[in-house]
Amino acid sequence: MKRIALALVLSVCTFSSQLCGQDFVPRPVSVEEREGFFRLPTILRIYYSPQVAPLADYLEAELRRSYRFDAVRKTESDRLPSDTKGIIQIYVDSESGLPAEGYWLNVSGRDILIAGADYGGVFNGIQTLLQMLPDAPPFCDDCKSVDIPVKCINITDYPRFEYRGMMLDVARTFVPKETVMRYIDNLSRHKINRFHWHLANDEGWRIEIKSHPELAEVGGFRGGDSPIRPVYGAWKEKYGGYYTQEDIREIVAYAAVRNVEIIPEIDLPGHSRAVARVVPDILCDGEADTVATNGYDARNVWCVSREENYELLDDILSEISALFPSRYIHIGGDEVDYGQWRRCPHCRELMASCGFSEPEQLEALFVERVCDILARYGKCAAVWNEAAEAGRLPSDVRVHGWESVDAACRAARAGYATVVMPSSWFYFDMKYTAAEPGLRWAGLVPTEKVYSFDPRQSGLSTEEMRNVVGVEGALWHELGLLGGATYIDRQSYPRVCALAEVAWTPQEQRDWVDFECRMERTHYARLSRMGIRYRIEPAVQETQVEVYITPEFAVESSLRARTANPFSILTDYRWGRQARTTRGARPGDYVLFVFAAPVDCRSIEIVTGFSDLPRCLFVEGYAEVAYEHEPDRFVRIGELENGRITIRPAVPIVAVRIVSTGTPTGDESVIFQPLKIVAR
Repeated sequence: MKRIALALVLSVCTFSSQLCGQDFVPRPVSVEEREGFFRLPTILRIYYSPQVAPLADYLEAELRRSYRFDAVRKTESDRLPSDTKGIIQIYVDSESGLPAEGYWLNVSGRDILIAGADYGGVFNGIQTLLQMLPDAPPFCDDCKSVDIPVKCINITDYPRFEYRGMMLDVARTFVPKETVMRYIDNLSRHKINRFHWHLANDEGWRIEIKSHPELAEVGGFRGGDSPIRPVYGAWKEKYGGYYTQEDIREIVAYAAVRNVEIIPEIDLPGHSRAVARVVPDILCDGEADTVATNGYDARNVWCVSREENYELLDDILSEISALFPSRYIHIGGDEVDYGQWRRCPHCRELMASCGFSEPEQLEALFVERVCDILARYGKCAAVWNEAAEAGRLPSDVRVHGWESVDAACRAARAGYATVVMPSSWFYFDMKYTAAEPGLRWAGLVPTEKVYSFDPRQSGLSTEEMRNVVGVEGALWHELGLLGGATYIDRQSYPRVCALAEVAWTPQEQRDWVDFECRMERTHYARLSRMGIRYRIEPAVQETQVEVYITPEFAVESSLRARTANPFSILTDYRWGRQARTTRGARPGDYVLFVFAAPVDCRSIEIVTGFSDLPRCLFVEGYAEVAYEHEPDRFVRIGELENGRITIRPAVPIVAVRIVSTGTPTGDESVIFQPLKIVAR
């Protein structure tokens, strides 16, 4: 069926010029095709206005990378030469009347002109021009033997939203500098102009702070001799990394040339376990309850009542503010465990002195204090939507609405500048389909769903829509270690292409069939030439229908199940639910499944941890079975891999047991999924 559908799409592409007249991604506002071609000569001249000198170098590098020019000559000039034949001119035209980042691109038989409303407009025009160019080596036989043809065209184009963003989480899984730069480069080719860089969370601190070098030198690693326990697949060795301040400057400069503003994020006051393990004094007073976590202090919230915390944050944020030109520094504010403040005598005293009735109100106070720090360095705060709902924040705070469309709408209605990025539409760590890698707590997020998003359908009034500054996608990185080298590209593309068109192209000019047509006909090939290892639609597989059986069994364990998640969930085969224990695993912990009668089956799948995420599991361990003919003797039958195993007993069994052998991870529970027993 997929092949039939693809054939129908390609048929539409072939016969409908209205839908597929141009193959640009994102689709421009206005395109006028003209007769004839401009031919790029082997000795090329680029004229540029002073404001866009870096883009002249950028364009030269792109053309040299693609084609074998004899020479490229650049001239800084606000005026065209008397002979314009064979030249490219790029310049800022502040009198053009175009919106910010808009551009005019004209290709005639004599020359190519790109006029931008500003620097960003010129850059965007260059990206459209690059999409027009024919195949370059190694995709053409000989691009030097003849002048390279470029179709004559006239394009007027500008963005729908000023903020067109993509977030990359490097806290959960470290991403090398070169990969980050490559990611930014490919975003810029799709006219994404904001890179939200998630640099610190529970799992790691990724940015050098010279006044407190231990934050990165210690907090940038987990496992081994690090005070931060291993997680997400890196169980047996010390793992991590961080960016030096010199790395940061290099990446910021690289992004600036490409019209990308980097918004750094240090998640506060929650999600701060990494820094808390390095500097425990940031936490509230009192002893941590470490019974469930096997001795690991898993607290992760800055104490709002400690004045020393604001001095430390001043040190941190002063250095971050100096590194990033962005007006905004993202300070998080999501998923704060308010119970840590509720148990703190000093925070309770602060609540009383402020007349607060709930600890949630302390978050607004904390954010306001951090906003004051940022203001001293000429910066404003960006926050997740929970922070804006905890109490009134300064009016210049920008809110990122991630929990839902409604959450984003509440922020916009409250008057905050709002970035719309609901997880069920724009979280690219989610699965494309149920059978593919990724998470699914926010549901499946196929490319078509991303493309279908329209902020106007949110119920906001015209006045409230003015507070929506743009949209943003997000790639969280829990599965980075397990996903392999292609994980970032595969989870991002082609969904970034769909996001780019949501952010750039007027709603009335967007059409899914048109978009899919352009992707299939041209843009997937462009992605390949960019070196992007994008997700390919999986072929329809003819799979054998498996018949599951549900034999009666009892559960015995060294672990105790929580009242809300009892082991009876397993014995009742309630797929979609999970049993959960009252503490994390220790070496020697076990779960024993004793069947009421011998079970003859093809396989039994035993899964500890979340079904899609390597957390709350037996990190290492083994499975053993008791056979019908020797019911009192257990035989070791295999090793667990990331908390799971599928056993295939050759003869009927009466019991199966899994035993933990790994060191504690700091998780406060173990999750068990219902058994999947396949009939023979």
